Amino acid sequence: MKLKNDFEPAGSRAYLGELSEHERASLYPYMAPEGGYLLAKGRLFQLNQRDLEEGNLVQAAPLLFGRTPVLAVGSNRAPYQLLRKFGSEAIVPVTPARLHDCDVVHTALVSYYGAIPCTAFPSSGTITELKVVWLNEEQLLHMHNTEGIGIAYDYVEMQGVEHQLKVPAGPVFGYAACLGVLAWEDTQPAGLAAIAAQARQFKTVSQGEVVQRVCKLTNLTKACPVEQFITTMQADKTLREEVIGQLQTHSIQLDQPPWRVIPVSMDGIDDYL
Repeated sequence: MKLKNDFEPAGSRAYLGELSEHERASLYPYMAPEGGYLLAKGRLFQLNQRDLEEGNLVQAAPLLFGRTPVLAVGSNRAPYQLLRKFGSEAIVPVTPARLHDCDVVHTALVSYYGAIPCTAFPSSGTITELKVVWLNEEQLLHMHNTEGIGIAYDYVEMQGVEHQLKVPAGPVFGYAACLGVLAWEDTQPAGLAAIAAQARQFKTVSQGEVVQRVCKLTNLTKACPVEQFITTMQADKTLREEVIGQLQTHSIQLDQPPWRVIPVSMDGIDDYL
């Protein structure tokens, strides 16, 4: 099952390879190809403007028809995460985009698999290189569950998104952290070193560095270094919730964020918290 241009990105195995439980947290937010791509039945293909305009052999309908554009600021921009969430039969188009006047920073949250995830945060003049994931109705509902809607993240309508390919006009949606972002030593957020951005105002740190910050703020000396922290957070939900609660005293909250929260009620999200 291939696109008309019959091109599969070199090194696609690097984007879709298996990760250990430790790597799943320590390598967050994972590698993503430059430009657009199509995840189709467990395989990865380039996706360019010609593919969108001329169609492809994956399905009869236009590739983006009936799909909701969701801005991916962290792991959701990566083929590994999309394959893990939607399975080997899924078809997921992904297009490149830029988010203006925002950076991508670490949240005051620990995921159930032990990573410190991320969210968008206002930063005047910053332009962040991201992806838009085009989801069908079933995929969107599943994504809501994996994002812990209403507890970990809100579903929002984004502002400042500039598509890098010509796509159907309309709003772009996304997810914003409910619990605020993690303050660094200067009481400012810290950006993700793995996410490319222009005119960045915040310092950037690695996943290992932010884990050390979390351990320091919560006196979680028994869970450091990084590998031990990850193992502990994965195994002990009660402790993980305690750590998240302690991080709230070191979080930055937004009074007027550049997005609009869309109320969504979901069941079954406990497995992702």
